[in-house]
Amino acid sequence: MAQDTPGKTVLVVDDDDSTRFILSRALEGLGITVMRADDGADVAELFAAHRFDLLVVDLYMPGMNGFEVLRCIRQPDPGFLPPPRTPPTVPVIVISGESHPASIANAKARGANAYLVKPLDIDTFESTVRELLSD
Repeated sequence: MAQDTPGKTVLVVDDDDSTRFILSRALEGLGITVMRADDGADVAELFAAHRFDLLVVDLYMPGMNGFEVLRCIRQPDPGFLPPPRTPPTVPVIVISGESHPASIANAKARGANAYLVKPLDIDTFESTVRELLSD
């Protein structure tokens, strides 16, 4: 596949190793630099150290779930030092095995730009990534 999104950096947050691997490979195939975290609790620290162009976040993880990650992203703590290098407007794709309309609506109400249900269709994932990175 052509590298059509060079220079972009994406953070993949998922507690499942195989999901992180599959998503990372798909993103790298698009020419994207990928960073990974296995827990939402790592997001604040990563935001302070890096500027991300897109986040892919699992909804249900131990520690800090995807809803909490969305809150931290969209409403950053003003006392957080150093300030986040990733803006609160960064696009977010939420991924989950949960397909209930209430969960989807809740994630979107909290600021998710897209919601994809596992098992993921890689073509749909890649087209969603391209669309969000082209804005």
